[in-house]
Amino acid sequence: VQCLDLAAYLRFAYLLRAPFFRSRFDFDAVVLTMSNVTYHVSSLSGGIVLSPYEDPKEDFVYVVTLGGTIDKDYPKLTSGYAFEFGDQSAAERILKAHPNLGISYKIKSICKKDSLEITSDDRRDLVSYIITTIKYRPIYLELLRIVVTHGTDTMIETAMYIKNSLSEEDRARVVIAFTGATKPERFVDSDASFNVGCAVAATSCCKPGSVVICMNGNVIPAEQCARVEATGRFVKRAIY
Repeated sequence: VQCLDLAAYLRFAYLLRAPFFRSRFDFDAVVLTMSNVTYHVSSLSGGIVLSPYEDPKEDFVYVVTLGGTIDKDYPKLTSGYAFEFGDQSAAERILKAHPNLGISYKIKSICKKDSLEITSDDRRDLVSYIITTIKYRPIYLELLRIVVTHGTDTMIETAMYIKNSLSEEDRARVVIAFTGATKPERFVDSDASFNVGCAVAATSCCKPGSVVICMNGNVIPAEQCARVEATGRFVKRAIY
């Protein structure tokens, strides 16, 4: 849609709010150009929302962090003895270290907790963020790629919570990959970068609706994933 001035845009906005238009067109599929600037137009509570429209030049991944061992950092206080969560997530450091991958990303922190301390409220916040991101996604992203970094102890539980909380319609628009690390990303011998890379790749090749665990070099559907208590490794459960 081309609008040369504000008056033309106002007429266009009025048309968008008309019942005839709203019953026949998807608001998330409208692009408006006004004064040589292009906007993505969507509806919110009966109103009109304009956001800058970006042409897809790179693959895009949403990264959501909830803490866990992967994000643990060295103590900042001279008297400190325990690892703590830093200002920057491990996933952000890993992706920033590889600027030539051709992948754009957005980081969202839900919480910074050990996974045994994650509550139902934290999981509901994660679900809410995913649903909102699906609803107001840029129009050029038909399928959202979401990587969730999480502590290993309750990663499977959170993944299953997300899978069961999303509607079929919402799940069909997203691939979600959970990952973490057995050692903090700050450690030289950490598996963090390997696992994050695996999770990012998984979101590009898993079928829509997938919620998977990416650990130990494996990509396992959440509902088929188990953790071996003796080794801490994530494996695919035998199904009889």
